[in-house]
Amino acid sequence: MLFLAAVCTLLPLAALAVLLAVPGMDRAVMASPAAHFYAVTLASLLSAAVCAALVLSARSLRETRILFLALCFFSLALIFSVHGITTPGHIYHAPSAALQRSPWLSTLTASIFAALSVVSIPRFMERSRFRIADLTFLAIAGLLFAYLGISLAFPNWLEGFPTTEAWFRDLLTSITIVLLAFAAWRYFQAYQFARLPGQLAMALGLVFLIQAQISLNQGEVWYLSWWFYHAFFLVAFVTVLGGWTLEMIRARSVKAIAEGLVMRDSLVQLNRGRPDAVVALADEIESRDPETFRHVDRVASYAYAIGQRMALGPARLRELVLAAQLHDIGKIGLPAYILAKPGKLTEEEWWIIKQHPAKGWEIVSRAHRLRSLADIIRHHHERYDGSGYPDALKSEEIPLEARIISTADAFDAITSERPYRAAMTLADAKAELERVSGSQLDPDCVTAFLAVIDEGRLTPALQREMLADAGRTVPA
Repeated sequence: MLFLAAVCTLLPLAALAVLLAVPGMDRAVMASPAAHFYAVTLASLLSAAVCAALVLSARSLRETRILFLALCFFSLALIFSVHGITTPGHIYHAPSAALQRSPWLSTLTASIFAALSVVSIPRFMERSRFRIADLTFLAIAGLLFAYLGISLAFPNWLEGFPTTEAWFRDLLTSITIVLLAFAAWRYFQAYQFARLPGQLAMALGLVFLIQAQISLNQGEVWYLSWWFYHAFFLVAFVTVLGGWTLEMIRARSVKAIAEGLVMRDSLVQLNRGRPDAVVALADEIESRDPETFRHVDRVASYAYAIGQRMALGPARLRELVLAAQLHDIGKIGLPAYILAKPGKLTEEEWWIIKQHPAKGWEIVSRAHRLRSLADIIRHHHERYDGSGYPDALKSEEIPLEARIISTADAFDAITSERPYRAAMTLADAKAELERVSGSQLDPDCVTAFLAVIDEGRLTPALQREMLADAGRTVPA
């Protein structure tokens, strides 16, 4: 998929480069003003459709990534529409400053909002009771509509905006490209993390906008190279909408679009030494599967108790806790409708679920500080008798930490309420652990855990002790 995406983005840019480099190839294409009007109008409507899809899929504009990304496409739609509306032969009969300057302002404004959508914004914007995010959207939308109204009433009010000067055009182009490239890279990093089609489509859409900016700067008005930037706009919006449609179909939910885009770069933060990123990442995992709320915290505390009982040292205990917190990280890319399905899974759905340990291994392998956890996460669904997945390892072939997490995971699963079954009592859960000891679970891990249970250590105090030793906190 990545190779195909690279080809699809680079070929148009190569075609533009050849067009500009070879004398005589870039020819005048004097299409009618009506063709220009309809091309720009279509691009503006597609950009507005992207904005609408994003807002409709989001739970709230308080998620700043959604807020600024929506403003990115809304500003493109509204400012670029001025370029179409003022096309000579419709409302006005002569070219105006608004006609000539609006494409530059549309890409510059959009690039600023695109970059803002991938940086860390103060959390008060999302948590404030004053709905700062919503007010921000309304205020900026008001300014954009004001731009539209002023441009139509006074089409030459931007006469002093020096886009006719080569140095200024180059400056605007450089700023726009840098901001769009930064945003595209961050969305591509998010795609590498979760492999969601909507994230890749977002990155590709921004790359096409970069190419549109290059074409706008280098092309000559009414020449083929100039028409390229209109085409790049259209392709950018179609790519984004297409990728989001695939995401929606795959997940069977319109909310999947926004959920994929607001996923924080927790792995990057963790690589920079921010352990609180584990909390955010665990929350992302559990938000995909609401029935397992606080599951990873409980598994981590149980695993910590087993590890203590088996005399693991402090360093291994910290690694064990971290691996337990992230053991289901591979579920992030799985369709939410499968994770939340109350009944029996189909064979195809079960096959998809069974991919999450290997997917988790891929994800943590990309983060330098997490690579030591990769094999633990990959093998937490192996069985002691070799009948597990993904690699059918058995007994000592399975990392000890993975065997511990498997025991903790099994206990939490059977003692938690599910829509399709009641939770087991403590006595029944102990009997079930003993029954699967030696087949599903490591007998030594089961023995250690049963000792922990008999000591009465399965209390909230255990989790506090685990967190203190791991050097981090979990929100209440």
